[in-house]
Amino acid sequence: MTHAVKYHPGMMLMEQYVEGTLAPDVALAVATHIDLCPHCQRLCQDIHNDQASSLAADDAPVMADDFAALFSAITAEPQLEKPRKTQQRDAVTVNINGREFRVPRALSRLANQHGKWLQLGGVATAKLPAGDKMHVSLLYIDKGTEIPNHTHLGLEMTLVLSGTICDENGEYGAGDLLINTPADTHTPHTRADEDCLCLSVLSAPLKFNKGLTRLLNPLQQFFY
Repeated sequence: MTHAVKYHPGMMLMEQYVEGTLAPDVALAVATHIDLCPHCQRLCQDIHNDQASSLAADDAPVMADDFAALFSAITAEPQLEKPRKTQQRDAVTVNINGREFRVPRALSRLANQHGKWLQLGGVATAKLPAGDKMHVSLLYIDKGTEIPNHTHLGLEMTLVLSGTICDENGEYGAGDLLINTPADTHTPHTRADEDCLCLSVLSAPLKFNKGLTRLLNPLQQFFY
């Protein structure tokens, strides 16, 4: 059964994405979410139409004679041959732990260039060649795996690409976008029978909070 996306970028992020004013790292996460979310595809088009209508309303009205002259000029041009349909590109896949994951179109070029997988227990990351100020990577979490309780020293954006990830606030499936700040603390984990692949965008390392897991904080180069 197809997962219904429940967690979306806020309206401000969507408007900035359509305007082209988002930082490249954040824009990548939003674009990939849109690829997976029919609701945000429609919303993106609506925002684009609204902005176009607003710009048109600010323009000076064009006289009817100008329209007639423009129409005459267009129809006088020779008709071009209709472009042939190009073959659809092969789907890009990512392989990890014996699994093959298909990635959305917006992520396909970068996913082909991901770095070496670094693994710690049931968690693996592979850096993507993207972004100036933020750490962008693929994040794989094996079935039945828990990431220790942590907070965030900056912004954390996690987009689920496949599978399901859970925390204290709910369950997140393919297309769901989690946005956490230093005010947020959680303990993400996967189901016992399903692994998960995510896109991770971090502006700063995580900070583990409890027990011996705090010893992992100096090893943040694994996550960041």
